[in-house]
Amino acid sequence: MNTIKKITFVILLCVSYNTVSTAQNLSSMSNSQRNTLLISLAKEVVLIHGPDYYREYGEPVITRGQVPPEGDFTGGNANRIYYSITFLYDTTKETLGLDFAASIVIWEDSGQPSSVFFGNGWGRVFEGDNWQSVNEELGPAFFEQIVPFPIYDWDNPDPNQVPRNIEELTRRGLVRDNDGNWVRTRPDEPPAEAQRVIRRAQEELRQRQAQREREASGERNRR
Repeated sequence: MNTIKKITFVILLCVSYNTVSTAQNLSSMSNSQRNTLLISLAKEVVLIHGPDYYREYGEPVITRGQVPPEGDFTGGNANRIYYSITFLYDTTKETLGLDFAASIVIWEDSGQPSSVFFGNGWGRVFEGDNWQSVNEELGPAFFEQIVPFPIYDWDNPDPNQVPRNIEELTRRGLVRDNDGNWVRTRPDEPPAEAQRVIRRAQEELRQRQAQREREASGERNRR
């Protein structure tokens, strides 16, 4: 998990302190109550900002950390407590650039997401409570796996030999161009099972959002 720790620390160094009016301190909650809330919130962050990276492969990994007490980049976050919620993926079915599908940082004192980082190296740091707003220019994170290298039999002198991993190359949509290079012919996409999980989770999120809108509308009408 070293990669996760390094990325989490780098993200925290970039974050400036913002007072959140909807603060919810997580320190007084029981472990089970807090973990349930953290996973639910982290899941929503992923589905909004990078749905192709949402996975239900095993239990999300939750770790608690603290911003260093001093340093050139801690800003107003010195000594601040945070939680990292990390969604893993099945490395036998996909190969991402990092060792996780998505990692979300949530502040303990406010209960607000601080940042999200995805397996392709793309991430976003949130300012204040704007974590539900998708970046208009970039949009949600695109899905991308590491491009596999063709594996050849180096004892075979034939320059046109078929790679040993031709099935993987073909499955990933790679073809050999006129210069002999293997290039993409289509964008990567999550494994079929992951796509089914993503669609179900997105529908659940849409229903929750619709319920929130109905409740907010009812509250406004009562006023």
